[in-house]
Amino acid sequence: MLNSRIKAIIAVFFVVAIMGFNAPSKAERVQNLYTGAWPVQDQSSAARHQAIAESLLQALVRASGSRDVSRSPVIQSALANAEDYLRRYSYQRLSAAEQMIYEKPLLLKATFDRRSILELLKSASLPIWGEERPSGLFWIAYGDDTKRQVASEESQLINAGLMIATESRGLPVTLPMMDIDDQMALETSDVWGRVESSIDEASKRYARDYWVAGQLLETNSQWQGRWLVRMNGRTESFSTSGLTSYEAIQAAVHRVANSLASKLAVVLSEDAQEVLVSVENITDFATFARIQKHLNSLSMVRSASAIEVSKDTVLFKVESLTSPQNLIEAIKIGNNLQRSESGFGYDDRYGDGYGEGFDENNARKLRGDFHFVWGTP
Repeated sequence: MLNSRIKAIIAVFFVVAIMGFNAPSKAERVQNLYTGAWPVQDQSSAARHQAIAESLLQALVRASGSRDVSRSPVIQSALANAEDYLRRYSYQRLSAAEQMIYEKPLLLKATFDRRSILELLKSASLPIWGEERPSGLFWIAYGDDTKRQVASEESQLINAGLMIATESRGLPVTLPMMDIDDQMALETSDVWGRVESSIDEASKRYARDYWVAGQLLETNSQWQGRWLVRMNGRTESFSTSGLTSYEAIQAAVHRVANSLASKLAVVLSEDAQEVLVSVENITDFATFARIQKHLNSLSMVRSASAIEVSKDTVLFKVESLTSPQNLIEAIKIGNNLQRSESGFGYDDRYGDGYGEGFDENNARKLRGDFHFVWGTP
């Protein structure tokens, strides 16, 4: 039986959770996830009908994380009746940079019913990727053999290409400001050469979940991209190409989105299974609230709540709609939780200050099915 000190800690934690403590989080909620966009030449009914169907397909790709959704007969049938899922649509005149990419003057934006989209994906046994997603930072050095520069929001064509590509996959990303701080932190050659240590240090001020560094080189009327991605403590390099800078960027975005979706987008079960997750090194209310908020934001989690506390460790009961392995992969992305394989059972940490209420079996249970340690990456 827990003593009064532990009960008090649990009570305080629950009060903070119930109050909805809004702790900072690097992961971002994707706005208008169930909206798609498609370029049109005019506002005719024929152009609108096709654009709404294409926008529905894009919304399904964004919500599922999969570019292969159209292979499903269920989805094909839905696309033929896209307006049945439509809530509203509007037209937007494109900027000069956007028109160079789309090769059309207007963009139709169509918003679809969230519940209908999710039910459609479930009925097709397709994965679902929630609205809370890891945020990214793209460092892109572009040019030719004579002139190179690092893209910022002022780089209209590169910025437009990146935003179009990432919005089509539902990825919250940004370009660096390239202000005096960025210019002092790293050289253009660091980004061009994808120097990991320099880019990693310069990225810290942006507090993003992952960063991508790219070299875009224009040669012989073609763009070659060489990329380095640092995500969850690991790096991966790959190459892309295209007739335009947008095509090379788009291929890189697809690669990143596919990697994230493979870990975070899952086919949900109707039945939830209980998974106990323990987290060590929780030393303040903000950390506790941030972890609980992250767990509840995952698309495969029906609910997550703290059920027990022992010193700096909290045991969470998670009702998961997917396999434990998929759940654990999702937990590791977008926060400072590190998976721990070491033993956590009874040791001296439980021997001080707990008096006669100490129970070795209870101490062991706090490890749960999976154990994590909170810490700065």
